[in-house]
Amino acid sequence: MPLTFSEADPDRPAKEARLHAMGEVELLALYNETRKAASDARRAHDMETLYPLARGMKTIQRIAGERGLVIRARRFEKSSNA
Repeated sequence: MPLTFSEADPDRPAKEARLHAMGEVELLALYNETRKAASDARRAHDMETLYPLARGMKTIQRIAGERGLVIRARRFEKSSNA
């Protein structure tokens, strides 16, 4: 299940504690799952779903960064070799 945070999420401390307890592989898998859900929401122009997912991705990136693990968002662009 992808990670989401409402703007003033009352469950944030408990969710972050679970993230801190995860191993790097689990954390990366959760990030990938959350990123896929966010991409799907963006394609569907579903901003109400997208924003909580984006907060989840940022939180995972921050916690991973505290461990020295960098999760970069990938951006794909068309090749100029046409």
